Amino acid sequence: MKSTIKQGLEDVTIDIRPLAATKENPDEKKFLLELQLRMATSSINHEYARLEFDDVEDRERREELLEYMNECHSNYFEARSELSTYDPHALVEFETDLMRQKQMTLKGMQA
Repeated sequence: MKSTIKQGLEDVTIDIRPLAATKENPDEKKFLLELQLRMATSSINHEYARLEFDDVEDRERREELLEYMNECHSNYFEARSELSTYDPHALVEFETDLMRQKQMTLKGMQA
């Protein structure tokens, strides 16, 4: 599954695939894909909330954003913990790719 985020003139694609699943077990592939998707979504949502937090002066909105960022953080690490039980090397590969994609996305926003 590919998710494309348009940022001005630049398209950023995050490649999400079940890294550790076997071809024989489609349920396992689906479960691993869902974990990776949860990690990616939580991570990106946290970054967007953090960017908004940095720009907002309204105290109530900042508290809402802090709560939301905590939820994103919890969701990310729950999915990460589950993924690490399947294949720690796949987790490292996925997180490395996710970090690279986030950096590219955020650079596109700041340009």
